[in-house]
Amino acid sequence: MNPTDDIGNRILRLVFNQTNSNLVAGTSKGFRIVRLEDCKITSRRDKESELHFPGGFTCLAPMFSTQLICLVGSRENPRYHPNVVYFWDEYQVDMKGEIRFRSEVKNVLIRRDKVVIILQNMTYVYELNNLKPVASISTIDNTNGVGSISYDKDRFVLGTLDTKPGWIRIENFSGGGFKTASIHENPIAILSIDFSGTYGATASEQGTIIRVFDCITLDILHELRRGSSAAKISALVFSPDHSFLISSSNRATIHAWNIKNFQSVSVSGAISKLLPTYFQYQRSFAKLNLPPEVAWTCPTTIDEGPKACFANETDFFVAHLDGNLYKCQINETQNTITVLDTKPFLNFNETIVEGERQWTSFE
Repeated sequence: MNPTDDIGNRILRLVFNQTNSNLVAGTSKGFRIVRLEDCKITSRRDKESELHFPGGFTCLAPMFSTQLICLVGSRENPRYHPNVVYFWDEYQVDMKGEIRFRSEVKNVLIRRDKVVIILQNMTYVYELNNLKPVASISTIDNTNGVGSISYDKDRFVLGTLDTKPGWIRIENFSGGGFKTASIHENPIAILSIDFSGTYGATASEQGTIIRVFDCITLDILHELRRGSSAAKISALVFSPDHSFLISSSNRATIHAWNIKNFQSVSVSGAISKLLPTYFQYQRSFAKLNLPPEVAWTCPTTIDEGPKACFANETDFFVAHLDGNLYKCQINETQNTITVLDTKPFLNFNETIVEGERQWTSFE
């Protein structure tokens, strides 16, 4: 029996599309696409009675609201392998192409014109229309597939790890060349670039400090404190007009910062010299605690915490490892985050019994 069958169907990865209209949930049986506005499953490829993919996919990269999805198989997938990027056409229900590598693919990022593929020590850029290579970038060990891109059609900015711990490299393919900078003392665990490629945010493996930087100069604009206890940051998301930044972590917490009201750290340097370092960081104005339930994960699950995306300037969605989609709202006046609605994108109602083993899977 396939190893993933022993635990039933489980979540492997959660990814929002670029317009924050759909969630693609990768599972150990395949994947499903969920429309965010009503939490309706619009496509499902993880149901035993229909076309499904045993072993599932560790990387999924939908391209906006089109039918194209980049997929990377798990080690437990007998047909689709972890060292190959597959291009799946959901409309025609067919694999339309592939790019093979000698090592496992850690992450895939896609624009309308380019696809970025992140390996352990290399990041590759390909033209999407003909899959011809455009660039290759050497990085430090990148087991978590850290990287991010802009989606604006007129500006292609790529953020990757550099070749030294705590350093990042920002490449502007629209004519700006590249820059590198030291952002953290510890290895970087997550890097996020906004839609336009204007601002970026990072957190280290400690997960206590988040730094916001300018993608052109790499100057650090804000230093944000998430907390004093270590955590794995699973999402860093800017609101559409960059007023807010939210983070989520494996502690099932959501933090929000009102960065439009913050003074840049470069401006407040004279003041910061008078304060201990601990008090220089800007704290979140609101925090939301989600249920800590992660029962629908497994040893091959990539995401260690919930994922988030903005619907508008104050409303955002959180896809959690408990199988629920939370619609939340920031109230700047009251300094709160409110859960407006909760709907399951996975329904756990099918009990499976085999021999002495019993588990609950989802429909």
